This record gives sequence, C-alpha cells and structure tokens, in this order.
Amino acid sequence: MSKSSFWDRSWNSISGDRVLSYVEQFDYSADEIIRFLREREFRSICDAGCGCGVYALKLAANGFSVSGFDVSESAVALTKKLLSEKGYPAEAFRTGDVLATGCADGQFDAVVSRDVIDHMPIKQGAAAVAELLRIVRPGGCVLLTLDGTDAEYESERHTVNEDGDYIFTGGKWNGMIFHPYSQNDVEKLTQGHGSRLLSASESGFLVALEKGKFLPA
Repeated sequence: MSKSSFWDRSWNSISGDRVLSYVEQFDYSADEIIRFLREREFRSICDAGCGCGVYALKLAANGFSVSGFDVSESAVALTKKLLSEKGYPAEAFRTGDVLATGCADGQFDAVVSRDVIDHMPIKQGAAAVAELLRIVRPGGCVLLTLDGTDAEYESERHTVNEDGDYIFTGGKWNGMIFHPYSQNDVEKLTQGHGSRLLSASESGFLVALEKGKFLPA
C-alpha cells in the first residue's frame, strides 16, 4: 500500500462531524511554533503535510501567509474547504510529498511539518529534512514535531524492522509506518544542520532547523 493510498483511506474514513469537532475544539492561540515564527518576523509559511488543515488555519488566523501540501488528495480537499469556509485563501494548497515537494528553491520563510517525518522510515527522514530546507530561503527555518511511542502505538499490531521503524500489519492502522523518535534519533536526523531542540518530553520533540547557520542554544 502506498503512502497516499493509506492516508487517503484514513482521511476518507473520518466522519465530517469528527473533523468539525476537532476544528471547533482546537486551540488557535499562539503556541511555541507561532512565537518562534513571530520572533523572526517570518511571513510566508509552508504547512508540509497539512492533513485536514487545522494547523494551516491556526497559522492563517495568527497573521501568516500560508500555503502547503499533503500526500493525500482527500486531506488537501479538507484543508481547502476549511480555509475557504473561514475566509482564508486556499488555492495554494495541493497534493505533494515531503521527499519531492515540487516547490522552488528558497520559496518560503519557514516550513512547519507536524507529525509527518515520524510517519516515514527513518532512513527517508534525512532526505525529507534536506528537501524541506531546500524550499526555505537562507536564514529560513524548518520546524518539525517528532513523536515518541505511547500505549496505543504499542498495542496496535505491528512489526519493527532493524531501523526501529514500526510497520502496522492490522487493525485501524494497517499499512501505516511510524518511527518513534528518541533524542538520539533526533540528533542523527539533524546532524550537519543548524538545529535547536525547542522542547522535549516523553511524548515527543519540537525541533527547529535553520538554513545556512547554527541556531544559538
């Protein structure tokens, strides 16, 4: 099963009421990512792996110019519908992959990619980071969230390969890939790039990478 078919199946299986409830309950106030972007006076943001568009909506509601992509056509359709209904531009959202975005070199001030890199084999993660850095301008940043494991991930049927990637083989996540990140994995992923760990907990990490130089501690 391809990435796009798995995520299309997943988004198609979620009821409209569930998406609406998630959108209505989402916290749209400034968070650590928003504050980071504002401190650097970034304006143009790409939401890489936009899902149903709720974080793209949050970025737009906080004054950023937002475009983005997702590997799932169904997710992109949800994003466009959500932003349009809320009165924000949505035409710049399209189908795309973090490994081959189709965006121009240096097109954005920053890329935000939440819960995306950890849903691919870790060996592809470094290539995805390089691609996302390519599409931000010099001095621009890529912000990633990388999850650790939890009881639900462990309980769903899966195998684990030699790289520590979880391949789910049954149940609601059949066909999904997940790599639970440790701090050591984060360091390997960001090696050679200017990076800073913005937050770390048992549930995961928020990492900032800057194109062209190292971020201060």
